[in-house]
Formats: sequence, structure tokens, C-alpha cells
Amino acid sequence: MGRSMQELASELKDDVLPTSGQELDDLPTFGSFTPPPPPGAYRFQLPGDLSAIWDLFDTPEKTPPQRVKASFDRDHPLLILQSPQGKSNNEPFETRLTNNERKRGKGGTVTASDMDYLLRALGETQKPTSNRGYIQTVQKYAGKQFSADLRYSWRCSKDRDIRARDGQGQVQVIEGKKGCGEAYYQEDVPKDATGAVPYEIQCGNCGALLRAFANLDNLRS
Repeated sequence: MGRSMQELASELKDDVLPTSGQELDDLPTFGSFTPPPPPGAYRFQLPGDLSAIWDLFDTPEKTPPQRVKASFDRDHPLLILQSPQGKSNNEPFETRLTNNERKRGKGGTVTASDMDYLLRALGETQKPTSNRGYIQTVQKYAGKQFSADLRYSWRCSKDRDIRARDGQGQVQVIEGKKGCGEAYYQEDVPKDATGAVPYEIQCGNCGALLRAFANLDNLRS
């Protein structure tokens, strides 16, 4: 629970702050969207510290009913070492990987998780036997490198008000109108006039503007 300034009086100091007096007009846009790196082949480096990237989540339909998630977030991103035309080199890349397995390959003959593919790319030959084992095994590879492709996907969320362009071409949030749940994949979307995969597309069902999510694919050593 917060306190009033009067309640803080005995603790509140008037020391000059390090950014005092700076112009507020120079602030970057709060919450602005940065497009993901373009699709293609990349070389990544894992963070040097993998001790605080973990979380558990429930999988009630599976046994045991719990899996582990590694969040390469703003504080612990992957580092892009190589990228198409070098345009994204030395930039951070945020993503999440889990050990929640699903059917893979033609006919679903193999069951594996995204984290399994990461471990294989890092040189492991067998899957860990528990959530704790996954955490301990991935942590061995702090600072190590692997390669992967980035592929775009788009999803029209049923839980959010859609974004659409008005008559003047400005993007507006349409309050009270939710997305339709449609999903699109890179192979479904035509390239733009420059031959690039666009990061923003329009949903063919409800007209919502959809921003791309960059997925790690084809993880390899």
C-alpha cells in the first residue's frame, strides 16, 4: 500500500537527482513498438548468466502437470552475433522457450519441445528427465552460441481490442471490438514491393492490423 508525502516526510530527501533539469521533449516514445528483426538465418549467443530466467507453468492435461519456461527478456536477452546483411548484429533478441513437448514432424511421429531443439543445437544427445534437469542442463551453456532461423507469425487475438487504420490512414484502437483468433504464418503472407516479409499485415477476416512475432526455427549448432 502506498503512503502520502506527509507519511514519507522523515525519509524523503531533497538530494539532486542525476538527470535533473533535462528536457522532457527529448524522451523517446513510451511503450513504442520496435519491429522484430527480419526473417532469415541468425547466429545467437546465450546470456552469460542463466540463473534467473526461469519460471514454472501448469500443464494440467499432461503428466506431470508442470513444465518449465526460460524467458530471454529485456534483462537477459539473446545476443545476435550474425544476421542477414549484418543489419541486426550486436542487437538483443527477446524470446521464450519451454520444455512443453508436442508432436513434431510429418505425421507427428516425434514428441519434443522447443527446449529439446536448443539442447541438441548446443551439443546434448539426450533429453533431461525432469524440469530441474532441464534447468541445470541449459545453465551449463551460459554464454554459448547456436544458430537458428527467424520466421514470422501473426495472430489476431480474441482478448484484445483490434487496431485498424481510419480514413486518414492513422492507426486507431477500436474499443470494444475484439480480434477474431485467426493465425497467419510466413508462408501465407506475400512479400512487399521490396521483396521483404512485412512485419505488419491486415487480418483477412476482421481487418485488424497484426504485428509479427519472430519465432526461432531450425535451431542448430
